[in-house]
Amino acid sequence: MGYDPDELEQAKDELETELTEMPALFNITNNSQIGSQELRLKLKPEAYALGLTNKSLMAEVQQGFYGGLAQRIQEGKDEIWVYVRYSRDNRETVGQLENMLIHTSKGNYPLGRVAEISSARSLSTINHFNGRREIRVDAYQKDQSQSVPDILSYIEESILPKIIEKHPDVTYMHQGQQKDTKEQMGSMMLYFGVAFLVIVLVIMIHFKSFLQGVLVIVMIPLGFVGAIWGHGFHDQPISMMSLWGMVALSGVVINDAIVFVSKYNQNLEHGMKLIEAIKDAGMSRFRAIFLTTVTTTAGLMPLILENSPDARMLIPMAISLAYGIMFGTVFILIVLPVLVVITNKVVLFMYNVRSEEKLAPEDVETAVINARIEATLRRNMAKEFD
Repeated sequence: MGYDPDELEQAKDELETELTEMPALFNITNNSQIGSQELRLKLKPEAYALGLTNKSLMAEVQQGFYGGLAQRIQEGKDEIWVYVRYSRDNRETVGQLENMLIHTSKGNYPLGRVAEISSARSLSTINHFNGRREIRVDAYQKDQSQSVPDILSYIEESILPKIIEKHPDVTYMHQGQQKDTKEQMGSMMLYFGVAFLVIVLVIMIHFKSFLQGVLVIVMIPLGFVGAIWGHGFHDQPISMMSLWGMVALSGVVINDAIVFVSKYNQNLEHGMKLIEAIKDAGMSRFRAIFLTTVTTTAGLMPLILENSPDARMLIPMAISLAYGIMFGTVFILIVLPVLVVITNKVVLFMYNVRSEEKLAPEDVETAVINARIEATLRRNMAKEFD
C-alpha cells in the first residue's frame, strides 16, 4: 500500500520477481489490471514561477482538447450548450499537444516548455485500502502440506525488508490464508472457551468437588502433548485442522477421565481404602478405556497413512485425535491415579494441621464426605417420621 502509484508498481514488480523464484510457490498474480495508453503531464520547475499549478494546467488542456463551456442559448423550451475547443486537425498528435499555448500571468507559453509529457499505461481499476492505493499480490502453494507460517516467515525476513528499504513509503499486510487462519483461530478460541467453561462446571457439579474437576481438566493439555508428538513423528506441521482435532480430542480425554474418577468415587462410597479404590478403578475401567483408544486409533490410521491429495487436509485432524487419545489413555491410567494420591495427601495434611483428630486418607475424599452426609440425613429423616 502507498500513495505514490509509480513506487507502488515498482515494489509490486520486485515482490513478484522474488516470489517467482521461490520453489514452494506458483501462479503469482496481482489485482493491478493494465488499461489503455495515456499521456501524463508533469510541471517543470519554471512553470511554478509562472503561477501554474497542476489544476490550472489540466483545466486548459481539457478546454483545448475536450472543450470548455462558452455559452448557453435558450431556444424555446430547449437549452443549447456551446463548447469551444481546437479543431480536429489541431488535436490529433502529441506534437500538437506540445505546441498548445498555455496562458499564464506572464504571457502564453507552449505546453512543452512548462510541462514534461510522458506516455504510460493507465490502470483499469484503482484499488484503495484505508485511503491508500493498494495492490494485492497472490501466490499459491505447490505442496498443500507445507507449513504456511514457514513460507510467510521467509518472505517476512528475507524478501520484504529489502523491498521496504528501497521504497520506504510502501507498507504491506498479510491477507489470504493467514488472515483466514487468524479469523478461524479467534472463533475457535471463543467457542472452545465457552465449551470449556461449560465442561468444567458440569464436571464439578457432577463430582461435587472442585479438586476432582481440576484433575479431570488437567488431562486435556496432557492429551495435547500426544497430539503434538504425533505431528512431529509424521513430520506434519500444526495447522488449523490440527487445532480442531485437539478440540475434539478434549471431549474424548475428559470422557475417559470421568469414567475412571466415577468408578473411584463409587469404590470409596462402598467402603474401600484409598489405594484399593484406585487400583480397582484402574483395573475395572481399563478395558473400556483401552478399547475406546484402540478402536478410535485403528479407525484413524488408514486416513493418517493415506497419501492422496484429497486426504491431506484431514490428516492433521486425524493425527491430533489418534495420538492424543493414545497418550491420553496412558496419562489417565498412570498419571491420573498418581495425581489423585498426591492431592489426597495434601488435603489430608491440611486437615490434620487444623484438627486434633487424625483422619484416614479416605475421610477427606469428597465422595466419602457426601456419602456420610447423606447417610446422616436419611437417619435424621427416619427418626423424624418415626
